[in-house]
Amino acid sequence: MGQLELYQLKNGYRYNSDTLFLYDFISANKLRGDILDVGCGCGILGLLVARDNEIKLTGIDIDPLNVQISQHNASVNGIAGEFIAEDFSKFKSDIKFDFIISNPPFCHFGVTKSQNKHIANSRYNDSLSLEQFLAGANRNLKPKGVLYFCYDAKQIGWILALLVKFKLNLTKLRFVHSKRGQNAKLALFEAKKSSKSLCEILPPLIVFDGDNFSLEASEIFKKANTISKVYEC
Repeated sequence: MGQLELYQLKNGYRYNSDTLFLYDFISANKLRGDILDVGCGCGILGLLVARDNEIKLTGIDIDPLNVQISQHNASVNGIAGEFIAEDFSKFKSDIKFDFIISNPPFCHFGVTKSQNKHIANSRYNDSLSLEQFLAGANRNLKPKGVLYFCYDAKQIGWILALLVKFKLNLTKLRFVHSKRGQNAKLALFEAKKSSKSLCEILPPLIVFDGDNFSLEASEIFKKANTISKVYEC
């Protein structure tokens, strides 16, 4: 895969390995059709998926600056995409999407909140609650459309209840653990709208082997092949 250049704010929210693990989870399937990247940030997830698949990419973010950065990153990498500045909790597209992909904000009210507005919008779920996110996914997916997202593993009970509420059937689930023997911190989800398929529980992803990245994590980073650069406003 060609290297993806990603410009980001020096002092704002910057993508992390969660998005790369989600990209790898999505990559198990060949995607085709209309895709919406929710909370697109610098555009990383949607641009990675668009680089590897024949899709029509749309990105949405509540922050107009993120939309500006995503447009810049799409142009720099020669990837076609439309990026819009809207609140996904109120968004209703004229077209329905085959796929929705997202690393949504999932830090909750119980944590100490950053005073940096750009970081806060991207990290904390008061900018887009889980219920708002899944309601919006149901509203904007085609019948049998597929949702891919990652979320805090500790909130799995609440996630499963809301998936059922919004008629999104969980079809694949994978947990991410920092090290063997440690609790999962992240969960990766595939859910299909109005599906009756059974759920496949995938083997866990272990990030570290001792003090080094595991072989699988290293291969994911290699496949993503991203390089970060500073975006000057």
